Amino acid sequence: MPPKKKSKAQSRQLFSDWETNPENLAAFVDYVRSIGLDPAASTTDAEQDLEVRPAKRMKLSRGVIEPSDAVCIDEHTVALPGRETAAIPKDFALLKQNIGDYVDAWVVNTKPDRHAPERGTWYLHLAPGKDTSHSNKTRSAHICYLLKTRTVSRRLSLMTRVAKTHSFDPGSKGYVWTAVDIAIRQEGASVKIDVTLRLMWNTSTDVYQSKVQQGLKNHVLLVYYPNLLPPSQEPLSWSPQDFYEAAHTPEPYLSDEHFAAATIPNLEANLFPFQQRAVQWLLQREGVKWSGALQPDGQPLVQPSESGDASLLPAFFQQVRNPNGGMFYISPLFGIAIKDITKLQSNDRIKGGILAEEMGLGKTVEVIALALLHRRPQGPTIAYDPFLGRELQTTGATLIITPLPLLDQWLSELSRHAPSLKVVYYPGLKKAAKMKGVDLSVKQLAQQDVVITTYEVLRTEIWSAIDRPERSMRGEKQYERQTSPLVELGWWRVCIDEAQMVENWTSNTAVLARRIPRVHAWAITGTPVKDDIQKDLRGLLNFLRVEPYASDKDAWKALMYDKARFKALFGSITMRHTKSMVRGEISIPPQKRHVITMPFSAVEEQHYRTVFSELVNNCGLDVEGNPIQEDWDPEDPAIQQSMRTALDCLRQLTLHPEVGNRNRRALRKRLGQPMRTVAEVLDAMLEQTDGAIRSDQRSLLLMQLKRGQILAGMDRLQDALTIWNDVHAKSTEMVAECRKKLEAELAKAPVVPSGEGGDSESDDDEDTASGSKDSRRRLRNALEVQHMAVFLCANGYYSIKSDVKSTVPDSDEFKRLDKLESEGYDLAKAIRKEILQESYGKARKLMDNLDECREKQDFVVIPAVDLPEESGVECSNIIITLEGIYEALDQQTEKLDEWRKHVIQLLLKPLVDEDNTDVEATGQEYEESTKLQDEILAYVQVLKAAIADRQAVISGQRNGLIEHEVGVVLNMARDDMEVEEGQEPPESAKRILELFASRASIKPKFHEGDGHTSLKGIISKLRALMTDLRHQEASGSKRARLELALAEKLFKSTQAQHTDQGKAATAMEQEVEKFTNILNARLDFYRQLQQVSDSVEEYRGATDEETLQRAIDEEERLTTKLATAESKHRYLLHLKETNASSEEERMCVICQCPFSIGVLTVCGHQFCKGCITMWFAAHHNCPVCKRALSRSNLHDITYKPQELKVHSEGYSSNKQLAHRNESTSQPTSPSKSKKHSAIYTEFNPSKLAEIQNIDLENGPHYTTKVDTLLRHLLWLRQSDPGAKSIVFSQYPDFLHALAQAFERYRIGYSSFDRGAISSVVCFRDDPSIEVFLLHARAHASGLNLVNASHVFLCEPLLNTALELQAIARVDRIGQKQETTVWLYIVDGTVEQNVYELSVKRRLEHMERRVAASTASSSAMKSKGKQPDSDSDSEMISLDAANAQEMQQAHLSRLMGKGSDGVVGEAVDQNDLWTCLFGSVKPPTGPATTSGGTGGGNDAGDDRMLVENPVTRGFLAGEAAEQRSRRRDDGEASG
Repeated sequence: MPPKKKSKAQSRQLFSDWETNPENLAAFVDYVRSIGLDPAASTTDAEQDLEVRPAKRMKLSRGVIEPSDAVCIDEHTVALPGRETAAIPKDFALLKQNIGDYVDAWVVNTKPDRHAPERGTWYLHLAPGKDTSHSNKTRSAHICYLLKTRTVSRRLSLMTRVAKTHSFDPGSKGYVWTAVDIAIRQEGASVKIDVTLRLMWNTSTDVYQSKVQQGLKNHVLLVYYPNLLPPSQEPLSWSPQDFYEAAHTPEPYLSDEHFAAATIPNLEANLFPFQQRAVQWLLQREGVKWSGALQPDGQPLVQPSESGDASLLPAFFQQVRNPNGGMFYISPLFGIAIKDITKLQSNDRIKGGILAEEMGLGKTVEVIALALLHRRPQGPTIAYDPFLGRELQTTGATLIITPLPLLDQWLSELSRHAPSLKVVYYPGLKKAAKMKGVDLSVKQLAQQDVVITTYEVLRTEIWSAIDRPERSMRGEKQYERQTSPLVELGWWRVCIDEAQMVENWTSNTAVLARRIPRVHAWAITGTPVKDDIQKDLRGLLNFLRVEPYASDKDAWKALMYDKARFKALFGSITMRHTKSMVRGEISIPPQKRHVITMPFSAVEEQHYRTVFSELVNNCGLDVEGNPIQEDWDPEDPAIQQSMRTALDCLRQLTLHPEVGNRNRRALRKRLGQPMRTVAEVLDAMLEQTDGAIRSDQRSLLLMQLKRGQILAGMDRLQDALTIWNDVHAKSTEMVAECRKKLEAELAKAPVVPSGEGGDSESDDDEDTASGSKDSRRRLRNALEVQHMAVFLCANGYYSIKSDVKSTVPDSDEFKRLDKLESEGYDLAKAIRKEILQESYGKARKLMDNLDECREKQDFVVIPAVDLPEESGVECSNIIITLEGIYEALDQQTEKLDEWRKHVIQLLLKPLVDEDNTDVEATGQEYEESTKLQDEILAYVQVLKAAIADRQAVISGQRNGLIEHEVGVVLNMARDDMEVEEGQEPPESAKRILELFASRASIKPKFHEGDGHTSLKGIISKLRALMTDLRHQEASGSKRARLELALAEKLFKSTQAQHTDQGKAATAMEQEVEKFTNILNARLDFYRQLQQVSDSVEEYRGATDEETLQRAIDEEERLTTKLATAESKHRYLLHLKETNASSEEERMCVICQCPFSIGVLTVCGHQFCKGCITMWFAAHHNCPVCKRALSRSNLHDITYKPQELKVHSEGYSSNKQLAHRNESTSQPTSPSKSKKHSAIYTEFNPSKLAEIQNIDLENGPHYTTKVDTLLRHLLWLRQSDPGAKSIVFSQYPDFLHALAQAFERYRIGYSSFDRGAISSVVCFRDDPSIEVFLLHARAHASGLNLVNASHVFLCEPLLNTALELQAIARVDRIGQKQETTVWLYIVDGTVEQNVYELSVKRRLEHMERRVAASTASSSAMKSKGKQPDSDSDSEMISLDAANAQEMQQAHLSRLMGKGSDGVVGEAVDQNDLWTCLFGSVKPPTGPATTSGGTGGGNDAGDDRMLVENPVTRGFLAGEAAEQRSRRRDDGEASG
């Protein structure tokens, strides 16, 4: 090793000494000469010592004794200049090889060049190694040579650097080290030394390496093989498509003919050509091939397949040469050097892979064919498993692991396609033990052909499958631990279906799946990548044991930086077909797809528009998508989240108003209640709008009262009084209406009158109780406004009466005002009393009950405590302890009785109201009542604490909650006591501190865990004493017998005291709870009293013109808001009165023509929008009743024809598609496109009418979608008897609602909620089950429901992958009948926007496919081949578009998390605005509004209306009538 660092001067001196001192050279030569020699042996100086150094000393820490195989990277010899020394014999020659552990060699640059570090003054040092003894001789054997060259090569520098770490073979695989050889010879008078350095790399197949070695290897690669290092680059961007592009797709080849001509024995199915190629690939991955030959016993004759090209190197390895010309292989990624490449595990030697066929292409049949073709050959029954490291019993069985919902499907497919196979289901150790008469032992499982189990079994059986760690036990094991048979057998093949279930390689399921012993392993999945390639695929490699990627995160990380290597790896172990690839080879019946658009009913339309407006306003947008505020930021995460939540709520709303938590809360409905019909939803909407009207009325009246107060402050009393009287009249009407409403609610479901029952409030979720509660609240609010108006009127009369300038004292006007004043105050007092009646009655009732108890002395009596007169010697100490406890309890009893008595007196003090005629008023009632409540509260708190102290002494357990509350109360009181100098602390704080100080003085001593401080502890001690005395009595002790009798007497007495005192303490706690209830009732009364008093206190705000104008503006805003709410409410009443579902024709009064878009006035008259717009331009009243109207009194109405329509998309060219996307978002009519899309096709209108005309047996009408689906399913009963359907929705809530409707109309259904296995079996086998309900979060991948021929998509989906998950359940190999997909869309909603965006994207995929297909067809025609037909091309294009959507989708991100308010599919932020407002047209003129009428902007429509003779006559008549009225008014005024 080099010496410690010294100063430059010292270094120069040392270099000089080592370089010129001949003694050092002689000492070094002697030291080298002594290496490897026996000190006792004598040798001559002339002998040629050419022997190689002996094997190095064994070091336990290294763990390797035999030298490992190594490759030489480089060899360099440094010939040092000769030096004269007399100590060396003449003709001396010496060669020592591989002595690096005895000699250290290093180079030092004493004068480095700043610009070129390799240049400078270089010295080579040679010195004894660090492991040698440090004698004087070895210390002087340090020599130094100035190298002739001023430049030292990077290679020599690196070799000496490696030598500093390892200058000999460490015996560890994969290590880099430097061998040191030294040759010394005498030439004349000089001694010459040659130092040879050889850079060595031990071969290895292990990727483990230390950080030091990793750094050395990186330097070696950088210096010697820089071209092998990957260039530095930024992290790559990955998508699921990268994997699917890498997957291998077998091409047709000649050997297929032999395979196709042969029949797979015992397979009851015909394989399609692509499946035959897939099975050949599966066989090849297992190392065999089959050409159709059979063995004598009829079994397939499989032969070993030819290995791949031997010249092909494993991934990440390169062939290089060493200095001697020899070949070896090196991997910069793994840090491995190796001579024999066959020692490495290549991907071709992995027996298995990933079967990634697209959904519905028959992966199950392919695996069954593989199991039939390639069976385990005869061999030893016991084999060593290198992964588990033990011998196992072998079996020819194939183990299949599947999700629980697919278990029955696997069993059914095996029974149907391979009935000759012996198949058994393994349910796990626990369930197998309970199965009587069924043998599922290891021996029995080994005799099967196929064993099926589930992921759930793997998850629960992990603890019986892993090795238990060895540890010392105190005793013998009493029970033998069971071991899972899954790891007791060496399986021939292990297949995991839906292999994405093991994507988390650290889960119990994945850990056990990896441990299962096997020869071949297959991961079967149609969607290998759910979200992230870097996470999902590594789980599959972990199961397949593809090393080092499965175990080494660095190796996997390096793979993620090299897409070429990635494709090579997964291209070798993955096989995949898509439907578009094999469409010409399969015979799946064609599938028809129809989109049915339907309008909302009038009730649903109104509710949707209301909610839509509320939600988009919450996002900072209006209904047209325009920002409400200028600083609206679309990139704001909060706004984006609000838009996501709004979109999700609206999509749920189109299904049913009660789907989703937000929508249910809006209609005050609990989850689990029966689904409401449209009529019930309308009632709920009416109730909501009625409440909104009452709230708006109250706000408007309060603002008018405030304006009156402002005017009064400006000395405009008469104006103020006029306003107050007007409010008084309106509030009186409100009160009368609210009384009537409350009476109606009470008549429907009588409740206990206020103040006469217990608690008048009931659960808000109960509809009836909630209705009466709301009515009471509205009446109270109306009374509060009325009280304010009456009180302010009385104040106004008093102020005018008191103003001598305007009113003469004792005049008639004075007396009139005085009378009005008195009447006003009396009326205000009466109203105030009614407002407080409920709270007053509740408090008064509780106080009366307490007073009754006081008169009867019906309070808790604390029992006295006493001790037995006789006691024994053994009990004397216990008696003394008991006396102390009893004395403390007696002392506390006196104080408790005192406090309780005082609290009762305080609680029974009358409720004081300044207007209460029963009690003389002093004007300080509320202030005094506040002090009284504070005093009561202090006593209640100290009572709780004292009773808790008593309970602790009785039971021996401390009440931590009470102690915490006491701590909080005391801290607050102490804080209140800290006041500034000169100020007096509050009395309440003083009282609390005094009371709790008194409580501390009488608090019995108690220490938790100390048996001497509680009755419970004393009882325990007495029990122990009696046990001891019984033993003594049994020994014949008379004294013990006497002591035992006394102890038993004391025990009974103490036990009785414990019981009595415990009951009394518990009763006192209940008593204090009653005190607390009375206190709360009193506080509630005074709180309401204070609110009423505060509402009529003197106005102290500004009273200038600006403030008055702001009040007027706010009043106008509230007036408009109220008018809008009233018009909406009137519209809902109109719907209820005219029956929203009726199809009667709507006629405009003005033009006498039917209309679909019109306006309803608040007075209940309806007109077409054009007519009322023209009318309103000249007349602000109703054309029928002449009621004055404002624009806010007009409510837009739409009577959409309740008919179903078929929606279709078209395309013909990229140019047309681009034009359509730019010009409009509306669907393209079939007539406008030369060629119809293969996505959605047309449907016979007459059949659509048949669906709509299905009678629902006068049953309840739910919503548009629910009713349409019901009619559709009932129509299928007639048109397609026996047909089964899948109903798919992304929202489980909606499926629950559908289930209720299906039960009502007796439509049999099944769903995963009824059990994963049983639901599928019932749907398949039970003819009464017509529908399978499937939601997006259900685990439906791999589910085969080919017995269904119809798929209903309840809503359009932006992520096509979700839709395809449902469609693929029926559109798959094995389907024997035509299938139909029905997509439901509500017109004019966000569903339409979502649908158009989704179709647009798929059409873009199809356009690209069509373009490619066109080019391919042209090429085929040029070669004389016939291209696919147009229909086939369309289907292939659609399949390709669907596959593209599936492969690009991040499956785990398709659905919202739920915690963020989104329970449906996740929508990208770039699509949010389009999904919300895509179908909303921008405003075309200033007359367009969202709240009232907005028509009349089209000049052509106006001209048509004026040209209508009926309209012209109506307007002319109205104009003549107005002229006549004006003339009459003029004559009257004249």
